[in-house]
Amino acid sequence: MSAELHRRLENLIRLGTIKTIHPAKPFTTVTVQIGQITTAKLRFLDLRAGDDKSWNPPSIGEEVVVLSPSGVLEMGIVIAGLSNDQNPAPADDLNKNIRIFSDGCLISYDVSSHALEAILPAGGTAVLTALGGVTINGDTTINGNVQVNGSTAMTGNNTVGGSQLVQGSSHSSGQFSTEADVTAGSISLKSHVHSGVQSGGGTTGGPQ
Repeated sequence: MSAELHRRLENLIRLGTIKTIHPAKPFTTVTVQIGQITTAKLRFLDLRAGDDKSWNPPSIGEEVVVLSPSGVLEMGIVIAGLSNDQNPAPADDLNKNIRIFSDGCLISYDVSSHALEAILPAGGTAVLTALGGVTINGDTTINGNVQVNGSTAMTGNNTVGGSQLVQGSSHSSGQFSTEADVTAGSISLKSHVHSGVQSGGGTTGGPQ
């Protein structure tokens, strides 16, 4: 076997680590450290690159496989996603599918408990844009303040455990009742009295 053929066979499948990343369009390239060899700029395999596209570049130091057609390393394609001692897998539970980002953001789904979880780092934000509308089926708990920039319509009952402030007009087409007092300005409905009223069967304060 010639030295050239041996070299090509050896280069068909090589293991290495990402050395540099070069963001660019139409595609980003990386170089890979394979022993004492640093490859040329190579493309890396992403999930999709057709009408549907994904963008999930490897990180520096990540272990990868380089597949080289005909053993020509300069034509190699980089495949990432190998866990090792330096970059261990985030879990060993076969029921969980987990994605952890470099800033600590975690997205997890557990098929055994049917639980979807998304945890953002401190100060993280989330934006959902759906001009056609958003529907939530099921009970919902919100631990925090809520601001609605628009009208709201409610078909069920409304229970308020704290104080309520209405800065506009309020109208009710049904009855209104309270066990507490009602105050309009400084006038109390329970303690307000009219002076100059004669005793007897007369009434004050409303239409007769």
